[in-house]
Parts: sequence; structure tokens; C-alpha cells
Amino acid sequence: KVEGTDNIPRDGGVLVVANHPSFLEPPSLVCIMIYFADRDVSIMAWHKLFSIPVVSFFTKTYKAYPVNRENPGRGPYQTLLHILKNGGCAGVFPEGSRSEQRLMGNWKPGALRAAFATKATILPITFVTAGEFWPRSQWRPRFFKKHHIRIHEPISYEQYTAGMPEGMREKEWQEVVAERIRAIINQPIIDRLDEAERKLEEAGRKTDPLEPEIENPIAEQNDRREEALGRLSA
Repeated sequence: KVEGTDNIPRDGGVLVVANHPSFLEPPSLVCIMIYFADRDVSIMAWHKLFSIPVVSFFTKTYKAYPVNRENPGRGPYQTLLHILKNGGCAGVFPEGSRSEQRLMGNWKPGALRAAFATKATILPITFVTAGEFWPRSQWRPRFFKKHHIRIHEPISYEQYTAGMPEGMREKEWQEVVAERIRAIINQPIIDRLDEAERKLEEAGRKTDPLEPEIENPIAEQNDRREEALGRLSA
């Protein structure tokens, strides 16, 4: 289930920012961009993936470029700048690796620096149920689980730079914008967790014999029977 496909910009430099709870996000992101917007997307990927048989083939196929997490250097950043400056689409998972919890965690420093430098549009995407479909602790996905993806409204350069206080360093403002985008990405997950909690509470009330407001089908049936007998006797 993919929501918000009309929000994908069809041209211009776009930095896609998404959470990363499982192995599904990179191929899912590539498929979404190609199928719904006819756009290629290049993703910054762990450099060791390029030396694993079979995996390296698919990694290179979806135009990923390597980054060494321990010593990234300037190469990956320069590649990202080149893509955005030339009107391309690039995807980043700013946590740096797969999430260790349901919600998106802290970002690596400078995640939005390339967007500011190139005036690219930022497109937040939430992989709402990927962590349930393929938990980090499991080597294979849980089949027959729904894979839900939410594509949020794009944020233009004018929008994410608006409101920057006079005298504030751009690096500090990038952290403010990053926190706002992270909140946008996390909100659908929070909503899902709240809904699951509400359903559990409702289920608990229905099975609680001391709950005064629960619907009791036996009592309702008895009330209807008494009402019918009363009409007959009248």
C-alpha cells in the first residue's frame, strides 16, 4: 500500500529522506520512483554490499554509490552534490544504518547539507510497517504482512529555509529542519502504534466482566425477549 504518489516531484533535484527499519527500503524506494514517477534514484549504500555476490549486482543495478561508514571521506558527498546539481534524484537514510527501534532514530550530522547547498527539494517518505514485515532480528520477512509506505508532501528550498533566525548559522538551522522532517516521518508510525494500543484497550474492555460499558450480547438478547413477551401479553 503506497500513499501519496502524486507528491513525488517529476523533475528537478530531489533528496529523498526515509527511515530504514529493514532491508526492504532501498529496493522499495527504487521501484516506487520508477513505477510511479518514471525517475531513477541513486542511493548511498554501505560499501561492503558492493563486494557481496548477487547483492552487488542488484546494488549496482539501482545506481547506488558506496560509502564507508567508518571513514566516509568526501567522495560520497561529492557524488550526492553532483546528482542534485544536475537535477537528479538521490535517496538517503540519515540514520546511517537500519533503525534499532520502531521510530526513526537520531540522524548522522550533515544529512541535509547537500540539499541546502544545491537548493534541492526534500521528499520525506515513511516506511510505516517495514519493521513489522521484516524485523531487524529476522533473516527473512514475515510473508503476508502488509507493506505500507507513506510519501509526504515535498518541501521546497524556500519552505525549509523560511523562518531561519537572523544570525543563526546554516548548520544549526539544518539541525532544526532535520528534527522537523524526522517528526514528519515518525508521525505515521506513532499513529499506527496508538491505533494498536487503542484496539488492545477495546479488546480488554470487551473481555472484562467488571467493565460497565461493555456490550453484553446475552443481556441484550434477554432484554429483547422480555420486550417481546411484554408486547404479547398486552
